[in-house]
Amino acid sequence: MRKAAVITLISFLVLLFQFCADKDSAIPTTNGTSLSLPSNTLNYLVSYPTHVQNALTATDNTPANNQITNDGATLGRVLFYDTQLSANNTISCGSCHQQNKNFDDLIPLSKGFEGGLTDRKSMPLMNVRFYRNGRMFWDERSRTLEAQVLQPIQNHVEMGLTLAQLESKVKALDYYPALFLKAFGNTTIDSVKISRALSQFVRSIVTYQSKYDKVKQGTEAFSNAEAIGEQLFLNAGAPNTCASCHTPPMFITSDPARGFALQDINDAGINNQNRFKSPSLRNISTRTNLFHNGSIANLQAMLTSGAPGSGTGPIPLHAVAPQDIQNMLAFLNTLTDQTILTEEKFSNPFK
Repeated sequence: MRKAAVITLISFLVLLFQFCADKDSAIPTTNGTSLSLPSNTLNYLVSYPTHVQNALTATDNTPANNQITNDGATLGRVLFYDTQLSANNTISCGSCHQQNKNFDDLIPLSKGFEGGLTDRKSMPLMNVRFYRNGRMFWDERSRTLEAQVLQPIQNHVEMGLTLAQLESKVKALDYYPALFLKAFGNTTIDSVKISRALSQFVRSIVTYQSKYDKVKQGTEAFSNAEAIGEQLFLNAGAPNTCASCHTPPMFITSDPARGFALQDINDAGINNQNRFKSPSLRNISTRTNLFHNGSIANLQAMLTSGAPGSGTGPIPLHAVAPQDIQNMLAFLNTLTDQTILTEEKFSNPFK
């Protein structure tokens, strides 16, 4: 018994040493890249500004049994960007949710591991922690993020694996035992832990360093146009204002009844009511191909082309003067957080 305990301890120390010995240690992979992680674990436990923290307290969908940890989110980051999690080792979660594109791919429909197209546009994976009801996908068919993160992996178009195949592939990769050990205290690898780690990483992707945030903290001020735009966003078309569906400070809602009744002959949305999830408007000015089908080119087009919310929808922006549309655009530009688009802890660790 004592000998077995010693062997277990030695194995534990070898795994930790192997993973932590060198700063930015590079571990070769089977697809010609190397996994490169810093020796000092990056920090995912952020102290958010008061206005963001208050929103998180009110709406956080993180389950009690899967709180974010630095080691858990680090494992999730590796899984998120690992193309080995697809049937032919070509596609990762990060292929359709690219950091420099707002964790989106900015195209109407995404390509899967064999080049097939998805049924809907990729939803930007920022601030998903703030969906109070926790339901995921455009039609909210997934009850939790933990359930959602495994579905693209199993989708026959997107990544093409069964859960058994996923577990087998991850177990065969020599860089994962040490990561699972640090995240969960043992080297057992299964789909539940994979789901939890991916969810920790995705929930950590939060925007809080935009001009809007600095204004709310009192360190910057809106321009005249931005200030007018904010008031229009909050009040134009009352009682059905922009803020009704995109509630500050995260500009998000968890109420599917608030989703636009967007007619699509090929897609009936939530409960077959032609309604779709309203994503956060943070970083909206740098996104393209908006809505579930990518049918609206960009923010300017959304506000001026008669799209839902632009005269034909619940918010009669056709009655808003052109200059005030520009003011609203100026305000929405302040929601852009450039830091998150390049921050190391959210970047691809495979080089």
